[in-house]
Amino acid sequence: MKRFSFFIPFSWYFVLFASAGWVGIVWLGKTESIPDSAFADISALLFKLVVYFVVMLLGLAFVSTCVSLLYFLWKKKKTGIDFRITTPSSDETKTKQPIDIHLHPVLKPFLGFIKMRIKYDKTHFSEKFYLIKPSVNKFFSTTLDGRYNWLLPEIKEYRVDKVIIYFEDFFQFFSFAVTINTSSNFHTQPVTEPEKMMNVFPRKTEETSTRIEEIKKVEGEHINYKNFESNDDVRRIVWKIYAKNKELVVRIPEVLDPYASHIYLYASYFSAFPFAGNDVIEIPFLNYYKTLCWSVYKQLQGKGLEVRFVPDQTIPSTTITNEQEQVKYGISVSQWHRDKELKEYVKPKDASVVIVSSLSDIEQVKQLIEQHGNDISFVFVPLTDGLNKQHIGDWLQWLFVQQEKDAIAKFKTSWSLSLIRLKVAKNEKQLKQLLEQYDKSTVLQKIG
Repeated sequence: MKRFSFFIPFSWYFVLFASAGWVGIVWLGKTESIPDSAFADISALLFKLVVYFVVMLLGLAFVSTCVSLLYFLWKKKKTGIDFRITTPSSDETKTKQPIDIHLHPVLKPFLGFIKMRIKYDKTHFSEKFYLIKPSVNKFFSTTLDGRYNWLLPEIKEYRVDKVIIYFEDFFQFFSFAVTINTSSNFHTQPVTEPEKMMNVFPRKTEETSTRIEEIKKVEGEHINYKNFESNDDVRRIVWKIYAKNKELVVRIPEVLDPYASHIYLYASYFSAFPFAGNDVIEIPFLNYYKTLCWSVYKQLQGKGLEVRFVPDQTIPSTTITNEQEQVKYGISVSQWHRDKELKEYVKPKDASVVIVSSLSDIEQVKQLIEQHGNDISFVFVPLTDGLNKQHIGDWLQWLFVQQEKDAIAKFKTSWSLSLIRLKVAKNEKQLKQLLEQYDKSTVLQKIG
């Protein structure tokens, strides 16, 4: 019934207007007036003028909408419709994902509107929406370009199966719908959250075949010396050695190495717990983890380092050429899994930063710290921070006062009743205690 309502050719505005108009006509028809008087003649004339004027406006609205509809159907049959969705890069919003839509050819009704409804992931439909157009537009155009800020529940890649195009008049009384099939897809993006600063040092590369443009400083050995040369700083002379051996030598406190400026970032999506069918783990926890993974990546980039993100799962091929946008896309489409464990995923000789979550296997994290803790920095994301803690007052309101207002409230209630909650909370507490004892670790906290 809901899907059938998408194709009703008139809106509730028209139903209300027609009902009010009919009541008005009946009421005026029953109004007593003095027969054969000037007042009766003038009233009848004004009534006819109003009726004719309304009919003309409705006719103009109907005809202009039909013309746009017929033009679209003709072009759809003759040349086809070009419909594209792209995802612009944006860190500006936490709740809405901007998407850019291109539609050609299409003709907007006179002073009317073109609206859309998107069917995605085979079974879901968006709300009917109107595109926000660029500030500069031609008065007459057969191309529709605009942006829609879409409130979507998950950070992932969405696949668009079908689009419903609505042609509506300037009163929004008539709404003629046409469907077009498409195979477009787009992905929602994580945004940057402020978090603790991390002291991360790059790992020297095994192969130095590629130079970078900017030389980075790398810690050197303080026990190394070399003979003094004319271009050396005299402040580096080791006078104790000169007093003993009468030789001028200088200490080498740092080495300028143009090949040791990058870091490998590992983010594990492995879950030591079964999560299938748990909406809390698969939606808000995953969204929160992706957001903080992207935030860590951006923070490391802000240090002037070349960050190489290593995914732990197969990322779909894409036409994105920008390396940063490729990483963002990889994070967006990643999912929890139980295939590749932490010990199989992390390469200790390369890893500089490893991100783990509350779902990670504590024994494997502990083993990695004990064996390679001097070389690797760990970032821990407590997933339960992705939901606000629920107090007894919230339970009382849920039971006796009000219904849940949004998805987050439903997720909090669902998590409170989940059988796996205590196991994940225990594992999260143990991981936090383990990493807080380790100097080169960062426990990210929820902001706000």
